[in-house]
Amino acid sequence: MVRRILIGRRPRQTLIRTLILAVVCYAVFRFAFLPVYVKGDSMAPTYRDASLNMANTLVYRFREPTPGEVVVIEMAGRRTMFLKRVLAGPGDVVYFEDGLLMVNGRSVDEPYVMKHGTWTTEPENLEPDEYFVAGDNRAMPWEWHTMGVVHRSRIAGRVVF
Repeated sequence: MVRRILIGRRPRQTLIRTLILAVVCYAVFRFAFLPVYVKGDSMAPTYRDASLNMANTLVYRFREPTPGEVVVIEMAGRRTMFLKRVLAGPGDVVYFEDGLLMVNGRSVDEPYVMKHGTWTTEPENLEPDEYFVAGDNRAMPWEWHTMGVVHRSRIAGRVVF
């Protein structure tokens, strides 16, 4: 009786369905959606410390990242990744002036930034395969952030939730 409750009336079908489900789950979480665990406050308040999010790893096979999107950046394979916002793309000149983001000489409205810091940087000319990324928490000192110019090949996917 206990055996029937655990595996049902048709154990072969149950085993086949379980294997199919395992293969589909493996494929989805290996090739389509990447679970991303947030550690730190560099993306606050948009993404909180210790939150779990999903990144779509297929989206950038069909198009390039655009400014404003939150992306996952591979630093050392899929073990160490950063969550950052794309601020500028290939061919742009980007810098910070007294905490304001400047792209191609114009100030960019950033509604996701709650408190602008005092960041001031030199202009950077982005190459054809380069993007400029940074966290949303601009109140943190510049030295505490890991961001800047990132090569396109390091962008693993777009955060969807």
